[in-house]
Amino acid sequence: MSSPDYRPDIDCLRAFAVLSVIAFHYDIPPFRSGYVGVDVFFVISGFLITRIIRDEVSDGTFSFAAFYRRRARRILPASFAMLCATLLGASIIQLPPETVSTAQQALAVLAFASNILFWLQQGYFDAAAITKPLLHTWSLGVEEQYYLLFPALALAVFRQRRALMLASLGAICAVSFLLCVIQTRTQPATAFYLLPARAWQLALGALLAVEAVPALRNQRLRIAATTLGWIALGISANIYSPRTPYPGIAALLPCLGTAAVIWGNPSLNRTVLTLARPMIAVGLWSYSLYLWHWPVVSLTTAVWGPPSSAMDKLALLGACTSLALASFYLIEQPARRATWPVTARALAATGAVALAVSAVMIVWSGFPARLSPQQQAIADYLNYDHSRVYEDGTCFLSSPQTFTALQPACLAKGPGRNILLWGDSHAAHLAHGLVRALPPQSTLLRVTMAGCVPYVEPGQSTACADFNGRLPGLVRDLAPEIVILSANWSRTVMGPAARAGLLATIGALTAAGSRVVVVGPSPQFDRPLPSLLIATARFGVRTDGHMVELPRETDDFLQALLKDVPQTDYVSLLTLLCPGHHCVLQADDGAPLAWDEGHFTAQGSELAAARIVAASQVLSAAARRSD
Repeated sequence: MSSPDYRPDIDCLRAFAVLSVIAFHYDIPPFRSGYVGVDVFFVISGFLITRIIRDEVSDGTFSFAAFYRRRARRILPASFAMLCATLLGASIIQLPPETVSTAQQALAVLAFASNILFWLQQGYFDAAAITKPLLHTWSLGVEEQYYLLFPALALAVFRQRRALMLASLGAICAVSFLLCVIQTRTQPATAFYLLPARAWQLALGALLAVEAVPALRNQRLRIAATTLGWIALGISANIYSPRTPYPGIAALLPCLGTAAVIWGNPSLNRTVLTLARPMIAVGLWSYSLYLWHWPVVSLTTAVWGPPSSAMDKLALLGACTSLALASFYLIEQPARRATWPVTARALAATGAVALAVSAVMIVWSGFPARLSPQQQAIADYLNYDHSRVYEDGTCFLSSPQTFTALQPACLAKGPGRNILLWGDSHAAHLAHGLVRALPPQSTLLRVTMAGCVPYVEPGQSTACADFNGRLPGLVRDLAPEIVILSANWSRTVMGPAARAGLLATIGALTAAGSRVVVVGPSPQFDRPLPSLLIATARFGVRTDGHMVELPRETDDFLQALLKDVPQTDYVSLLTLLCPGHHCVLQADDGAPLAWDEGHFTAQGSELAAARIVAASQVLSAAARRSD
C-alpha cells in the first residue's frame, strides 16, 4: 500500500465487486444483480495487467518468466488450497455422481479451462448451479486465459506507433463487444463463459492503462467522474432481473462505471482514506473471499438447503470470511513473500495432490460404498436418463429444433378420443404418465418444447414464438376433444402481457371446439430431490420446508384467473401432491418423484398423471364415457 503506484480506489472497487457477488449468491438484498461484480473484476484486471506490462516494456525490464511467476504467486496458492479443501468436502458431503462432477471441475481448474467445461455443460437440463462447488472458477478461467495470451499481444501492440496501438486495442474492444451483444442473443452461454465475448471488458481496462482517454487534471472533474462511476455501479448491482440478457449491452453499465472510477482517480485526503479503510481491507482480501464464498454455500446447501433466514446467511458469511482470512494471511501473503523455489515446490505439491485426488474420485465413481444400497439407488437418479420418458427430440423439442422437427407419430390421431398435451418440459414430464392414466380408447398427442410456455409473450425465443403461433391452427386441424396445457409457470405469468397471452390461447382453443385442462405448477425443491432424500437419511435433515414458494404463488394466481373461464378446468398439482404442505416425495416403489429440482421421473409422472385424471372433471368425465 506504500507504493506510489498504489490505488486505494481500486481496492474499493474490488471490495464492491466481491461483496456484490457474495450478496447475490447468498441472497442478501439489495444486490439482486450482484453478479456484475465479475465484470468489475475483468475491467480492473485489464487495467492493472496492461499498466504493469506497459511500464516494464518502457523500462526495458519486461520478462515473460517474471510476469508468469508473479501471476502464479498471486493466483495459484490460494486457488489450489481451496481446490483441495473443496474436493475433501465434496467426497464427504456430495452424492457420488456430484462428487465425480466436482472432480471433473477440479481437473478443469488445474488446466485453466473451467469456463470451457461449464460452457460445454450448458443445457436445458444441466445440473443446478448450486450443486457445482467450483462453478465460480469460470471467471478465473477467463482471466488465466487472458494472462496466457495478452503479454505477447501487448508486446506486439506496444511496438507500434501510439495511434496504431490505440487503434489496435480499440478494435479488439469494439469487435469483442459486438460479438458479445450478438452471442448474448444467439448463444448466451458462449457469451457468458468464453473469453472472446469477454475480451472487451479486459480491453476497456487496457485502454485506460495506456491513457487512451487523457487523464483529468481538474480535481472537481475527477471527483465528478468517480462519483458518476460509483452511481452507475450501485445501479447496475440492483437494476437487472434474471430475465435480463447478460452480459450483452447490459454489461456496459458496470464496466463503464468501473472505468469512470479508475479514470477519475481523484486525490484522496487522509479523512477519506480513513473512512475508506474497511473497504480497502475487504479489497485486499477480495480474491480469497471470492475463492471461498461459493464452495461454502454450495456444500452447505447440499446438506441443509439454501440459506433462508438472516441467521443462516450470517453463519455463511462468518464461515466464508474466516476461511478467506486464513487463506489470505496463511497462504496468499506467505506465498508472495517466499522465494520462488519454495513457492513453486509448494504449488507443485498441492497441484499434484488435487490432480491425484480428482483422478481417484473419478475412477472410483465418487466412492459409492459410503452409501447404503437404498441410498445409492436414489443417488443414481441424479444421472437419470429422461430422454426416452420425455420423448426427447421427437415430441419434446429443444434448441436448436423448431416446430418442423415434431415427428408425425406425436400428432397421429387415434380412432377414439384425442387429447393434446401442449407445453414445455413440465408438460413433457407428464406425457409418460398420461398415456397410462387415460383410458385405452384415448390417444394422447404430444407437442412440447423446452423452455416454451404454451402462450405467446414478449421475450420468447424465435423458435418458441413460432411454435406457439402454429399451435392454434394445429388444434383446428386435429380437432382434439381436450387440450391439456402444462408448464413451469413462473412469476411472469402474473404479468399483464403473459396473462393476456394465456387467456387468448385458451380462447382460441375453446373457439376451435376443444375443452381445456390447465395443469398448475408441479412442486419445485431447493435442490435435486434425490439429494434431499439422502440428506434426510445421512444428516437427519427434515424434508419439510424445502419446497420453493413461487409455485404456490402462481398456483393461487392461476386458480383465481381461470375460475370462471368457460370450457376450462384448472387442476392444482400442488393440492394433489402436497396436501397440507407435506409433499409426496417418492413413488410406491421408492423412486424419487423428481430426478432434479422438479422434473418427474417415470414413476413420478405416473403418480401425478393418475391424480390429475381423477381430479379433473373434464378428464374424469371423458374416462367415464370411455368405460
